Amino acid sequence: MPGPLSDPVRICLVGVSNFAQSHSGSIQRMVEEGLAILSCAVVRSPDKYAEAVANYKSRGVTVYTSYPEMLEAEKGNTELVALPVAIPDHGETSVMAMEAGYHVLCEKPPAATIEQLDAMIETSERTGKVCCIGFQNQSKNTVRALKQAVCDGKLGEIEHIEVMATWVRKDSYYHRNDWAGKLIWQGKYCLDGPTQNALAHYLFNALYWASPRWLRADDPVRVRGEMYHAHPIESSDLGAVKVETAGGVDITYLVTLAGWENIGPLSKVYGTKGMAEWSMSGPTILRIEGQPEQVIDWDRQREHDEVFRNTILYIRGLTPELNCPAAMTRPYTVAVNAGFQSNGRPTAIPAEFVTRYEEEGGDVFTAINDIEAIIRRGYEERKTYSDMGIAWARETPWVDTRDYREFKPEF
Repeated sequence: MPGPLSDPVRICLVGVSNFAQSHSGSIQRMVEEGLAILSCAVVRSPDKYAEAVANYKSRGVTVYTSYPEMLEAEKGNTELVALPVAIPDHGETSVMAMEAGYHVLCEKPPAATIEQLDAMIETSERTGKVCCIGFQNQSKNTVRALKQAVCDGKLGEIEHIEVMATWVRKDSYYHRNDWAGKLIWQGKYCLDGPTQNALAHYLFNALYWASPRWLRADDPVRVRGEMYHAHPIESSDLGAVKVETAGGVDITYLVTLAGWENIGPLSKVYGTKGMAEWSMSGPTILRIEGQPEQVIDWDRQREHDEVFRNTILYIRGLTPELNCPAAMTRPYTVAVNAGFQSNGRPTAIPAEFVTRYEEEGGDVFTAINDIEAIIRRGYEERKTYSDMGIAWARETPWVDTRDYREFKPEF
């Protein structure tokens, strides 16, 4: 753990609810470590969050109700802007901050579309300002250890990677903000769902492990996506993405937020010399030919905090590596955009294949019948739902992503 800085990085937090609370907690821990100062916050609805505003003011934190006003007023004072904002706003708010002279820590996903992400990358390169993305797994010891094993060639050449997860999300999850479960929000692409939001980390992990180069993810050359929903939403709560990468790796990604119980995420990485198994809250296990099984225990550190710690130390020149710069995430956004483009508007799963009921207290539970068995089968057989011939699934075409620069869905 680094010691206090003589010149702590001054941070602005944009937002106060939902995931902004995670950012707030991480920033407070950076303050306690002497690495940061929370200099200001943007709270667009101060009356709605009067208690939070009063708390900020009691601590000497300047509160703004306008993001552009903050960017103008804090020049020369605040250095880093933390952006746990709505997915459709990631690109615009990040570019605005960097153009105004600020470093950026933007929550994942990096942007809704490849055009927005490319603008973020170009702005960061042109202005020299840091643009870090909150894919905290790239700061997790087990993820990094597996990446190092890949880079060192311990697994040989990577051939295929599988990812699975079933999570439970009730209707209240989709009521937490205006953009949850939306394809388009306020005229801008959102693509909210497990692939673009809650379980986005694990598609990115697969692309990250697919590349034998440190701090690089492998580029997709073609992508096929299947997107469905069981909840009454317009976007997806069940996804499958197949990716073929430039390095010849085949990725199968199967996830849902309409599960019966929380399972995973789980990943398997197969190479010509062995394989690895990874789980979100467990160890990484390396099985290399001719060697004893190697177990890398999860250190149980809060990787959300490490995202801030790494960004701060990078800004101060105290570490040579930024764990997740925006440019590194481009393969992920290509895969997501192409997956939605392959599928078009997500398909509603017919009611006879869904269990949906109101619980005591008024929340509504939704799960796809037999989804755990279906996803586990796909995970083992490297197949999507249509590949397996599931009754509610439909085939989708491959999208060529070798020069993918524009998101063109048929919504």
